[in-house]
Amino acid sequence: MKYFLDVFKEEINSIFGDPGVLLIFIAGLAVYTLLYPLPYLPEVLKDVRVAVIDEDNTSLSRKLARWIDASEEVKVAYRVADFAESKRLLEQSEIYGVLIIPRNFEKNVLSRQKAVVQLFADATYFLIYRQIFSGVYKAVATMSAGVEIRRLTAEGFVEKIARNRWNPVPVDVRPLFNPAGGYATYVVPAVLMLILQQTLLIAIGMLSGTRQERLEPLPVPEGGVKPAISSIILARGLVYFAIYISFPVFYIFVVYRIYQLEGIGNIGEIILFLVPYVSSIILLGFTLCAVLVSRELSIPALLFTSLPAVLLVGFAWPLEAIPGWLRVCSLLLPSTSGSAGFVRLHHMGASLYEVRWEWFTLWVLNLIYFGTAWVSLRLYQYRVIRSLKKTL
Repeated sequence: MKYFLDVFKEEINSIFGDPGVLLIFIAGLAVYTLLYPLPYLPEVLKDVRVAVIDEDNTSLSRKLARWIDASEEVKVAYRVADFAESKRLLEQSEIYGVLIIPRNFEKNVLSRQKAVVQLFADATYFLIYRQIFSGVYKAVATMSAGVEIRRLTAEGFVEKIARNRWNPVPVDVRPLFNPAGGYATYVVPAVLMLILQQTLLIAIGMLSGTRQERLEPLPVPEGGVKPAISSIILARGLVYFAIYISFPVFYIFVVYRIYQLEGIGNIGEIILFLVPYVSSIILLGFTLCAVLVSRELSIPALLFTSLPAVLLVGFAWPLEAIPGWLRVCSLLLPSTSGSAGFVRLHHMGASLYEVRWEWFTLWVLNLIYFGTAWVSLRLYQYRVIRSLKKTL
């Protein structure tokens, strides 16, 4: 126990005596997590600028343009005379879509013929494309429904029956866990869990890189000749665990409330789920110590792996589009199971039993990475011994 406490105190002194590691802790907890959600504050993209070419120039065509402009998704920024002018605006990024209302639009509607409205939208940015399409579709569908209901009432149907006849099976779509349909509610919770993983790995890598550059020997118990590697892993791991288990608590009670990302999960079950998540990241960090042999190597190596880790989680890129073998390999990253389980627990109200497979996977990773961390520290000890022999 004395040896365990000595290693524990030594690790605390190493962390708080290293300004770089402290900066990672402070930036990862306070700065990064508070600043990252800022670009997503609007939640939903609104008032995407489009141009309208009204070749019909009738009361009905002007009404359609006004209805499109009244939608929250689209803003009619320009009314142009021809397609050449709208193309110029599109190339200059003044607009992101063009709506063409053809000649005889009102005539075709009143004569019960098909009226076609052409929409050209910038598909290089899918979110803009979706908003333009949704806004225009809502306005056109609303006008189409109004015209059809008026026809039915003119034929002698009362308005209620006319509405039911036009739409016999009404569809009511309500997003259960993202009522606003916002991007922040969707992406921020999962990314914050990945930030926890990457900052923790960077901090462990920096401290380990410093030790490897100096070839500091592992602490040895009093009266002993060999370091107790298992005790070193547990003592050092407990220090990082005590610090980083507070990160998700900070997310839930501070960050989510500031940005109004409310959850419906049970806090006790969430913390219980996060125990193997944080510990598996720590053990993975100890494992990577065999590879990250310098302080400078840890930061770029882990930063450049952040984007693949985001894609492998399965929220930015759908899991169904990821090859099966890659999905299996992604389970080796704690963020894959940890992010999915955390989002389901906190934001979707799942129980711990409903995320049991993610929880079980994290515990398996703990067993695997404890073994690999033990091997990593043993290899490091051999390096130190060989270096001392060469010096002597």
